[in-house]
Amino acid sequence: MHNLNIVIISIVLTLFLSSCSQEELSERFIPKEESSFAEDYLSKLRGRDFTYVKSILSPELEAQVTDELLEEIAGYFRQGEPLSVKIIGSQVNVFKGQWQGNFTFEYKFESGWNLANTALKKTDSGYQVIGLNVYQTETSQKELNAFGLSSKSGMQYFVLCAAVLVPLFILFTLIVCMRTPIERKKWLWVIFILLGFGAIEVHWTNGAYAFQLVSVQLFGASAIASGLAAPWVLSASVPLGAIVFWLCRKSLFERANKSSQQNASDA
Repeated sequence: MHNLNIVIISIVLTLFLSSCSQEELSERFIPKEESSFAEDYLSKLRGRDFTYVKSILSPELEAQVTDELLEEIAGYFRQGEPLSVKIIGSQVNVFKGQWQGNFTFEYKFESGWNLANTALKKTDSGYQVIGLNVYQTETSQKELNAFGLSSKSGMQYFVLCAAVLVPLFILFTLIVCMRTPIERKKWLWVIFILLGFGAIEVHWTNGAYAFQLVSVQLFGASAIASGLAAPWVLSASVPLGAIVFWLCRKSLFERANKSSQQNASDA
């Protein structure tokens, strides 16, 4: 029992200590040099330095991009100087020694907002741009993707409730399990109860949802946003271990009592 208590406390402390803020995670994992290069490249595009812009394009992209197309893309930037520029998305992939990164920036202007994205790959001579997009938005992504409860679908409310209730059910079951006399290998029950199986996840901004048949989640739920301005994705699993425990709890009691009585008679 004492060892099991240590296990549970260790799990809770690990979850607490690892839950640093999204801002800290973003600052830690965004590659500074590459993201600065991407931001400068977009600044050159906004300033219509098309000679430089085309010189960094990959050969495949350069064959498709004309000055007219670059003018059209640059035209999506709002007029004037941006009041602020923030990186809100960073994805890096290294496959077979080939580095690729995708960076998204949010621009705030007096007249509105812009999203600009550029994808890079590293070469022996530096960087090549393999993707480029600019969009206009009426509000910031942080505001657009803010977590709110109004105007949501029934599926969104269902997953939200499940994401709250499932961990509580698992935690309550875990406490009961710790107090239940189990003849042997109680730690296996603890692990089984802690896990949720399968999952239904919902995109909190647009309401899109999906089922994951092959999925295992600690405490049977999660709420994830890939960045400070990214949309939340909520997920809830079936607390199979907790359910099975309650179905078996009576028999576990009976086995433990029978074993105790047998040991007493043998003594």
